[in-house]
Order: sequence, then C-alpha cells, then structure tokens
Amino acid sequence: MIIQTASANFIIEKSESKNGCVSVRSNSQDELNRFFGSLEITITEDLFYAYEVLSCKQEFANAMILMVKEIDYSEFSEFSLQMA
Repeated sequence: MIIQTASANFIIEKSESKNGCVSVRSNSQDELNRFFGSLEITITEDLFYAYEVLSCKQEFANAMILMVKEIDYSEFSEFSLQMA
C-alpha cells in the first residue's frame, strides 16, 4: 500500500522478518518518528524510501488514525468534491 501525505510518502508491506507485523518505509525520517515515535527507525538502501520501522498492526492502525485526523479538507477543490 502506498500513502502520500503533504509532507511524506509511505510504502507499507508485510514484514518478512517479524511475523504479524508490517514494514513501513518512508522518505521522511521525521514523519516516521512523528507517527511511530516509540519504534526504532532503521536506514534502508532504498533511494526513495530510505527509512523504515517494523510495526505491529495495532501500532500501524493508530498511526493511520492520526493521518486521517490530519486531513485538511479545505485543500480539496470544489471540483474534486463534485466528481466524487
């Protein structure tokens, strides 16, 4: 799954190293720290998603809730709302 916010991009995949967890990679270490502050952030070799955390599904769900709460609907144009 790919998530794009105003300040970062995230890619979420099943963790190969930790059963029952997801790998969350991002181009922003600051945003990973903000959403997953208690988890260890590692640096990857991926040029586009250089930072990674391994998160249990509940921690990931909590981060998603924060992301949704931060949506600024005033930035959506009237046209895009009419097309929905």
